[in-house]
Amino acid sequence: MPSAPTPTRKNARRADAAPGVRDLARSTGFSVATISRVINGAEHVAPATRRQVLEAVAAHGYVPNPAARALSTRRSRTIGAIIPTLAHSIFATFLNAIERELAVHGYALVIATTGGDPKQEAARARDLLDLGAEGLIVSGAKRDGAFMRLIEGRRLPVVATSIHEPGSAVPTIGYDNRALGRLAVKHLRDLGHERLAVLHGPLMNNDRTVLRVAGVRAAARGAELTLIECSLNVAGGAEGARQALRSRPRPTAVLCLSDVLALGVIFEARRAGVAVPSQLSVMGFDDLDWAALCEPPLTTLHLPTAEMGQLAARALVGFLDRGEAVTPQLLGAGIVLRQSTAAAGSVHSARARSRA
Repeated sequence: MPSAPTPTRKNARRADAAPGVRDLARSTGFSVATISRVINGAEHVAPATRRQVLEAVAAHGYVPNPAARALSTRRSRTIGAIIPTLAHSIFATFLNAIERELAVHGYALVIATTGGDPKQEAARARDLLDLGAEGLIVSGAKRDGAFMRLIEGRRLPVVATSIHEPGSAVPTIGYDNRALGRLAVKHLRDLGHERLAVLHGPLMNNDRTVLRVAGVRAAARGAELTLIECSLNVAGGAEGARQALRSRPRPTAVLCLSDVLALGVIFEARRAGVAVPSQLSVMGFDDLDWAALCEPPLTTLHLPTAEMGQLAARALVGFLDRGEAVTPQLLGAGIVLRQSTAAAGSVHSARARSRA
């Protein structure tokens, strides 16, 4: 009995090998070019043809090869995000919104962090470009020269977030940090607080915090204002609270330019036997997911973090897929009133009512 022919190296193919584009072409009778156009989502394909090809894709269990597609189309469909840190939940909310929006349009997200060092931004941008990133999302409007030379040399689309600076070299999608700093102080002064402590993270290399502090200073003219720079975490907030509570006369309100600092203040006030808000009003900035659940619930500035991530992703997709210009966008933000702030002197009013 003659043996079965031995396949040559040229035409050998394992029986369990994944089907390719040529297999789909043979099974449907369409050209390889037509199959590729359908798989890559190209326009100007007849509906009946598209339907037949997609049915064949499903029947054969075809899985596109991303590397091969990138080589043939010169598109990786990948966006990079460069952020200061992954240590705070606000960035998780932001990145989650970006990833969800990109997935809708067939893009993937890659992430890098800088530790807040602008000189690291160019290096991390190169890392993301090596991974195929076609566009970048960054934080703040202040850019290092090496970063600007990199993106200008490669004509790379970039969106800067968490800030609104219409004159920035990189289009910005975010909020007016200076105006929000003013708004927060105005709220506390409207409650009668004229001795204020303001806790903020490091000013160096953070244009968003610099703008918030500038807004605070403008709105606090005529009030007693103490600015305290802290490490941007709960422990930093507790240490800032200790400094504020040692002041004489003691402030009646503490504004924190981040919710994580406000949580540290609440913890430290409780440890020191200072009641919030009757003896000390505490206000935050971010409206993190736990702000409504801490005790007392935190009055804070709500930032449109998820909306910002979605719009940044959508802007880059519009540029890359349709050539739409990326334009600056100002997003709304405002105060969420909860129970951690009260009118100045409320403890004295409460005592007076109890004696009556």
